[in-house]
Amino acid sequence: MSETPVSPSTSPSAPGLPQQVPVLDNTFGAVLVGTALGLVLYGVTLHQSYRYSRMYPDDSRWLKTLVIWVVLLETVTSAWSMHACYFYLVKNYFNPAALRRGSWSIDLFPLASGVTMVSTQSFFVRRVWLIGHRFRPLMIFAVILCVVELAFLTASSIEALIIPTFEEYRRVTWLVSTGSSMATAADLLLTTILIYSLHRSRTGIKRTDSMIDVMIVYSVNTGLLTGILNVLTLIFAFSRPNELIYIGFGVVGTKSYANSLLAALNSRQYLAKRGFGGMNDTSFLGLSVTPVGGPPINLVSRHLRRAEGTSAMFSGGDTIEIKPIGSIAAEEPPVDSTVQKDGTSLV
Repeated sequence: MSETPVSPSTSPSAPGLPQQVPVLDNTFGAVLVGTALGLVLYGVTLHQSYRYSRMYPDDSRWLKTLVIWVVLLETVTSAWSMHACYFYLVKNYFNPAALRRGSWSIDLFPLASGVTMVSTQSFFVRRVWLIGHRFRPLMIFAVILCVVELAFLTASSIEALIIPTFEEYRRVTWLVSTGSSMATAADLLLTTILIYSLHRSRTGIKRTDSMIDVMIVYSVNTGLLTGILNVLTLIFAFSRPNELIYIGFGVVGTKSYANSLLAALNSRQYLAKRGFGGMNDTSFLGLSVTPVGGPPINLVSRHLRRAEGTSAMFSGGDTIEIKPIGSIAAEEPPVDSTVQKDGTSLV
């Protein structure tokens, strides 16, 4: 992601030193802060990926491949961010000519970010596709938004490699803001459909509805941070093209996508326990979930199963079925919330 290193300021005069050095606070300073925060989130990603490998060894191959792919992309973008900080703030901090030109790491960052974001969004597209059957035409539109998002971010990297200086690149920063707006629109559409589908799946059964309520809260929380960061990236890329603040937000936003994916995957056992009212930890992002009074309740279904209804099987043999929108559920008598976990079908 290339941008304009802003207006130059006069440095203290000294023999043999440049008379003008670009201001770094709102340019590479923003990149440095974004990289520092991004590395914190990268550490969270590594922790969550380790927990995922321990908690869900029986997940489908495509899910395991997706997690490995996203963690690999996060590693690459972290390395590129650190290279950009070292190149501009250590190696060339008193070289105004170098500070006004893009490096390969910062030029290629939009492309790597786009691939990471779309890879993560593919998981949420699949999840909503399985639950909200009635909204599949909208899901196709969401896929189109993701493809357009990747196209704009790829174009911004290509332009950055072609255009030599940040000053000249400012005329095409609209590519970054447009890509961010496409990502925001896709995330908003996916989250809205998922929440509506889950809300319509309420059955009146206390424990089932309790689990659905928690799933709705998780859906909102996992998409909230990415949405805010995408909007901030869009705003700063559009309103302040002379600065690199939007790159700082873009670095953090990319990391938040990987965390939202792993939080959704690792929260499944927590959601299972919450559905039965058995948990003693409400930790953020599903980083630490401790079972109460016995072994954890394992989610043994392969995430969401394609069927007439979407079912989740738990270790006690209980089944919770989320019916697709438009299906007519049979009238069922109220179920006592103290039903034993002995294989009884909840729905």
